[in-house]
Amino acid sequence: MAAIPEQIIERIREQTDIADVVGGHVGLKRSGKQFKGLCPFHDEKSPSFYVDPVRRSFKCFGCGAWGDVFDFIQKVEGIGFLAAVRTLGARVGVAMPDQSTGDVRRAEQRERDREDAYQVNACAAELFRRVLTTEPTGEAGRAYERERGIDAATSESFRVGYAPAPEEGGWDTLVRELQSKQLSLDVAEQLGLVARSQRSGSYYDRFRGRLMFPILAPGGRVLGFSGRVLPAFAETDDGQKAPKYINSPESLLYKKSKTLFGLHAAGSNMRERERGILVEGQIDVVAMHQRGYVETVAALGTALTKQQCELLARFTDTIVLCFDGDRAGAKAAYAALPLLLEIGMDVRIAALEPGEDPDSTSAETLANLLSRPRPAILWFVDRMIAKGALRSVEAKEKALDALLPLLRHVRRPSARETYADLAADMLNVPVAKIRASIEGGRVSSHPPPGPEQRSHFSGDMQHSAAMRPVKPLPSGQASVTALLVDRPELARVAEREGVLNHVTDDRLGPIVRRTIEAAKNGEPRPSAGELLELIDPSQRQALHSLFTPDRRSPSFSDEEDPKAALQAALVLCEREVLFSERHRLEQQISQTMARGDQDRARELLAELYEIKGKLEPPSRSRPN
Repeated sequence: MAAIPEQIIERIREQTDIADVVGGHVGLKRSGKQFKGLCPFHDEKSPSFYVDPVRRSFKCFGCGAWGDVFDFIQKVEGIGFLAAVRTLGARVGVAMPDQSTGDVRRAEQRERDREDAYQVNACAAELFRRVLTTEPTGEAGRAYERERGIDAATSESFRVGYAPAPEEGGWDTLVRELQSKQLSLDVAEQLGLVARSQRSGSYYDRFRGRLMFPILAPGGRVLGFSGRVLPAFAETDDGQKAPKYINSPESLLYKKSKTLFGLHAAGSNMRERERGILVEGQIDVVAMHQRGYVETVAALGTALTKQQCELLARFTDTIVLCFDGDRAGAKAAYAALPLLLEIGMDVRIAALEPGEDPDSTSAETLANLLSRPRPAILWFVDRMIAKGALRSVEAKEKALDALLPLLRHVRRPSARETYADLAADMLNVPVAKIRASIEGGRVSSHPPPGPEQRSHFSGDMQHSAAMRPVKPLPSGQASVTALLVDRPELARVAEREGVLNHVTDDRLGPIVRRTIEAAKNGEPRPSAGELLELIDPSQRQALHSLFTPDRRSPSFSDEEDPKAALQAALVLCEREVLFSERHRLEQQISQTMARGDQDRARELLAELYEIKGKLEPPSRSRPN
């Protein structure tokens, strides 16, 4: 049977609502951003079959069946791939090629052209890799890999290569290799691998003196290349600065706006780790993977596009932007935010120090940044404050004018309101002003409101936690509080379990008490703003993470039993109290011994042993 053009298949995939298709065969119910139901491929009593409309995929956690909408139709109707394409094409109104016209012949020729292009790219990738790993002309590339700390295993994983410079005999190395394999130089020219001299008409290599990074499809085939110039060849013959990166042009295989560097290795890891990391350059991706952050990708020499954001969303709901902390890095992050927020992504920022790269940042610093990335909206407000947003009314208004477009791009109303509350607290403005402006009005430049007009955020942000260090929250107590804020229906259970005896931190206790009070009185869930009003302004910064959308409870996911999550968090609270008590007793024993009071020291030591016994896991009986 004749092939169906790839662009038609992709158009059908993009226009098909997988939830609608699956819903015709399975009773689906919404579960967060997904749908779930009983798997049609095996017998089950409890639903373990999930459909993800954003990623356009299905997955059964019972039998392991998974795939896209074409896979589903093939499985459920027992038909082949082409039949599934035609079935779904008819459903969305995409016409198939007519056998009576030249469409099929043109499609088949296009497929042959694609295979020719793949062969040329594969040949180039093999040559660049061979030069880097074994040939004398690759020594400069090997030295640069050593300088950047790229180890052999990572280099092999990304199939890194080297295109030698003319000084190393690299004027037409690839041209000669392609000729020896009888591969088309015309195709290589279309792919941007070689160019033709206007004077002589002869071909020469386009990539010279560059570390070569193949751009790989998820299946591992080479779509194109990105070449990073070596410092020794960073200046051209006419004294001009050579571009740091040269990428392949658009071709039959490579569509820049729809491709992410490193996705071939990162895609499955994004799903497993439930986040992706986006960095600036190709070497940054390689360095991050080498350090264990295998969920990392990069855009290719261009600002992030809508198609790239949608591609990311197929793998994860959470993206961390890890950029250089200088102006250019911040600008790149700010440009990416609207696109990511608009499709419902949870966007975080891990800003490196200005001038630093992932491979030049210490492992400890990088781990700290990536373990607690800042919610993007709050990161932006932080930057505005650092640039003087609180120094004058005019500066504050400019900050709000810059912030409002981002808030309008936040997709979910509840998340938008929460961010408005937190931003109002940080900037010390009425939350009503921000909310009204989000709905369409521009922030007006009026004097600050009087006491009767101010929002519940009445603290002076000049003395906020953003300006001085704040004691970190106890993780167990923070988990309990976050869980109750997110799921107030647990309040009565928590009260019966003695939660107020567990949450002793003076910043968290008022929030827990108010949440329980509201639940007992049948009141609506208190807003972030109302709860923050209970806390001293200088301590609020540490609490913002409790109210951040999709991150309220670090110990709880949609798949868990919320009551079990509460119990686990309360156990953690108990252990924190015991650790604190142990520390207190150890200090008291030391002081008592120094005074020579042996009797009192023995009493305290007995208490310490009791505490340590509670902290130790139950011992298992040994076999006889």
